[in-house]
Amino acid sequence: MEKNEEPSVLFGKSKWIWAAEATKKNSNIILRRTFSFGQDRPPSRAVCRAACETHYYMFVNGNAVVWEGGLNRTAKSAYYDEFDIGKYLVKGDNVIVVHCSYFGNEGRDLVCAERAGFIFECNDLNIYSDSSFTVYENPAFKAPRTTNCCYAGYDVNYDASLEGPIQNVLNPTFNFSQFTPATELDVYPDAVIGALVPRPVPMFKFSAQPVFVKAKKSTDQFDGDTYIVNLPREMRVTPYMEVTGNGQEKITITTDRTECMGCFGDENSAYRAHSVTYITKPTLNIYEGMMPMTGNSLIFSMPRTVKVMKLGYREIGYNTAPTCEFEADDKLNTLFGKALNTLYCSMGSTVVDSPERDRAMWLGDASIAARALYLAYADAAPLVKKIIDDVIAYADGDNVLYSCVPGNIPVDIPSHGLVALGEYGLFAQYKNFTQDKALFRAEFERLCEYLMLWEMTEHGVALRDGTRRWYDNLYNADETLIENALYYSACKFVKGLGAELGEHDYDETFDDRMDNIADFIESTWDGLGYTSTGGSYDDRANAFIALAGLVPSERTAEVARVLSAVTNASPYTEWAVIQALAVLGRRDLARKRFDSRYALAADSESTTLGEDFNGFGTGCQSYQSAVIFEAVQIFGGIEVKDGASKITVTPDFSAVKDFQTRLRLASGEFEVRYKYSPSRIDIVIDNRTDSKAELVVCPELIGRNVERRAITLNKGKNKFTI
Repeated sequence: MEKNEEPSVLFGKSKWIWAAEATKKNSNIILRRTFSFGQDRPPSRAVCRAACETHYYMFVNGNAVVWEGGLNRTAKSAYYDEFDIGKYLVKGDNVIVVHCSYFGNEGRDLVCAERAGFIFECNDLNIYSDSSFTVYENPAFKAPRTTNCCYAGYDVNYDASLEGPIQNVLNPTFNFSQFTPATELDVYPDAVIGALVPRPVPMFKFSAQPVFVKAKKSTDQFDGDTYIVNLPREMRVTPYMEVTGNGQEKITITTDRTECMGCFGDENSAYRAHSVTYITKPTLNIYEGMMPMTGNSLIFSMPRTVKVMKLGYREIGYNTAPTCEFEADDKLNTLFGKALNTLYCSMGSTVVDSPERDRAMWLGDASIAARALYLAYADAAPLVKKIIDDVIAYADGDNVLYSCVPGNIPVDIPSHGLVALGEYGLFAQYKNFTQDKALFRAEFERLCEYLMLWEMTEHGVALRDGTRRWYDNLYNADETLIENALYYSACKFVKGLGAELGEHDYDETFDDRMDNIADFIESTWDGLGYTSTGGSYDDRANAFIALAGLVPSERTAEVARVLSAVTNASPYTEWAVIQALAVLGRRDLARKRFDSRYALAADSESTTLGEDFNGFGTGCQSYQSAVIFEAVQIFGGIEVKDGASKITVTPDFSAVKDFQTRLRLASGEFEVRYKYSPSRIDIVIDNRTDSKAELVVCPELIGRNVERRAITLNKGKNKFTI
């Protein structure tokens, strides 16, 4: 097969293709393309590009090559994937098989085009999507039941008796007359799906073959057999089964997290993730699901007349592995591991709120997760940039920083935008961990204009409603103080950003607003804490005030007392209270509060951290990845700034004693070890970065009568004994 010259235009020789009816919702098709090398040796490299509205799964000669390809599109464009199939090619006959799905229903996590489509090119093989591909619209996919699932797509309702003889579809010699030439739609680019841009994050990794396990079986004389496939941890998987039956038996496939309860304010709601209903055909049934499901176990329920031969799954996830190592006391180790898995389960085409219930990106949650992601999964850093790009793209026209983008209903939650733009938020973490100043230079005006959406009063900033005014899951939020403190922090961050960029047009406005807010917050001090509600103290409000730098030194003890005694914060804002206690110089109290609030989570058998401290809501919530940076940065005392060009280590042995972490940062690897005993303290810092790194020794934190000093760290190992 001759290699074709690279066309000058992306997909220049390809057409969008599908079955005849390309606008039908919940459309599921199989595409095939055969080709042969005869006795010639196939090329070792065959780079392909593909895009699909909505998702696709690709096999080459029976080998799974792409699992859930086609990244969720934006409102204006879609993504294409690029991958190499060279290692799967053989002499003689070859076949590419693509299972494609078009949802057609939008959700919080997805914008759909008005029609389906698949497009493909491989210049190395001279193969382009057109009518040379054959197509079969699988009639086994029946109309699904209505679901209250928060994200796009449908439950799978599959009647195997209708599928036709397609068991050998992955074989190059397969022949089935109902496969017909694919319908050619538009050439690229077209007005329906829009421009295609390179996928900005890696393609998902997945199990090369299904993982088969022995299921735990239980039998009920009325309900039949239930088989539970326990997974190694909470995971995102697609199910696999081989069973025999008489035909027309109903099998349901769910996970232990398919049904998920609401949290505070929504306690009586139950949300149901996607599930599978499978109707058997006589004799052998082989089914592999292509709708990812999240949970700790897969649950197969079926009549007793069905005989199970194999049950299993493929794991699917973001193509990364942890780039950090962490070791401390048992409780921190346990919680760190759970937070690590929580974050991994929450990474997909964006950082999702909860993979179990709500696969949308909520900006406040993403801000918390971004900080943890840079520490734990450095290879996943492009995901943070994609979140920012999505937010900026949807800000065109009104300068609002939206949650739930890309999605069909962008949500303007002012407090989320302020968290994202504050000193500890999404944009600050991007600045702390990357060297990319070009983004801020390009978007500085937009970020300033976002802050101008708030109106000032004589007593601080006026609360802005947006789509929804929300601060935390739990009750008794001092909304006025929280929003003013968050706004102050956002102004401070953006003004500092302007100083670095040489942009000063907004300086006077920011100064006036910050002075106004500072005066207002000062007026709410009543001798015991800050309150605008008359006598009740909110830990979240006092924490954000402390993080904004508005607590004078003579009040640190009183504010620390409030933060130790009041527990209004849910896990969404708990990080702020822990961080604020550290800022106030009381990491000892921060650790005590942390241990108390996470006691149940540490002792539970769950491999992830959930929406609430007491078990309400989802069992896997992205903002719980805050435990990662609480352990490393707050208790370990490691601060990363300015694109990881500045690293400061400030040990506090009232928070953690024996401690070790190894981080991969943009500037290199950095390892810190503490070993504490009543008679001796050892600190070893292995600095393999290009950063300016310092060890800060504070006698009140070390617990020794030593000189207060900052020590510049050399490259390589730095050892200190106290």
